[in-house]
Amino acid sequence: MRILFLTSHFPYPLDSGAVLKTWSVYEHLRLRHEVTGIALARAPLTEAQSAWAKEAGVETVVLNRGRSAPNLARSYLSRLPLSVERNRSRAVAKLVEERLRTDLPDAVFVDGWLMAQYLPDWFSGLKILHEHNAEYRLWQREAAERGNGVTGLLIRREAKRVRTYEGAILDRFDAVFAVSEDDRRSLAAVGGDSRRFDVLPNIPDPALLALPALSYAASEPLLFYFGTLSWQPNIDGLERLITHILPAVVKQIPETRLSIAGRDSPPSIVRLAAETEAVDLIGAVDDAEEIYQRARVFVEATKTGGGTRLKVLNALARGLPVVASSQAAQGLDVVPGDHLLVAHSDRELVDSIVILMTDAARWRILSENGRALVRGKYTADIAFRSLDRLLAGEPIEPAGGPKTRRSRR
Repeated sequence: MRILFLTSHFPYPLDSGAVLKTWSVYEHLRLRHEVTGIALARAPLTEAQSAWAKEAGVETVVLNRGRSAPNLARSYLSRLPLSVERNRSRAVAKLVEERLRTDLPDAVFVDGWLMAQYLPDWFSGLKILHEHNAEYRLWQREAAERGNGVTGLLIRREAKRVRTYEGAILDRFDAVFAVSEDDRRSLAAVGGDSRRFDVLPNIPDPALLALPALSYAASEPLLFYFGTLSWQPNIDGLERLITHILPAVVKQIPETRLSIAGRDSPPSIVRLAAETEAVDLIGAVDDAEEIYQRARVFVEATKTGGGTRLKVLNALARGLPVVASSQAAQGLDVVPGDHLLVAHSDRELVDSIVILMTDAARWRILSENGRALVRGKYTADIAFRSLDRLLAGEPIEPAGGPKTRRSRR
């Protein structure tokens, strides 16, 4: 099948969860179909990115508009959510139109809600939308956290705009894939016929499974966090981890340290890290293996966000035991206590961390079980079967409701 793949995440290098998911799906499709891509890039491509794009058949348009008052005003004038307005480009629309008319693909795979605006109404082939999150739910959770101040009111209003827009675009697609059953239900609640919805789970970096097992004896009393540091749910979770969780752990295990890796750290996290003796802010890393080998526990303390946390899946794949808030574990097919420890409060987060820092036997069980879970459920051949079936012309099999067959053009 000939597929045009549209994404707002240039899928190389694998430096964030969203990029990893996009890359995983794109590479999976390339092994089975004739795929070309159009991607937004936030900056001019590096030499390595250009080489990958050429080999992978991906064209790019540079577009990088931040959240600002002028862009918010423009979004109200265009009656589009702020994020959609920030990713609106005549150059991208023209390029998509040219590729569709010239190459006439059998299907268009739209990777993320921001790219739905570029799918023209006249295209009659198979139309697929992959939602990295139920976006309106992200905004609703963020609004709940911000309260009734000016910022909270603006975010609450944006959540309503996103919900309306997201519901409208879902009806344009033959199939909509969410990353978890929770997100599938949230999207189906605003998108009409639930028979069009299925799940395409996030998967970790496959290279992590090929690495040798980690060792408790070789680790240090080191907590590890690795993610995109500019994303607001990650910022909130890190602030909670540094100011509330870490000090309580240090009281019980004084030699404990926290290493934070990831790109685009905001000033608030830079300042907190500098002010906290037990924190090492490493920044962007090309290879986190050295930290994985030294760390004893991976911690994700966020209370907001949505979808499933690729950072958690990566840690499970590497065999580094995980302590996660209930929100951070949401959507993952895990058994708390068997695959990771799930905490519903700050106190439980602290207690769970201390257990894994001091109990070698429990640490080893979680390390082994986490890797086994990933091998059994979160590899591309297993996790992406629903997409393979759809492209083979087989029916979608959503939870509940009759099957719906999708024919190929």
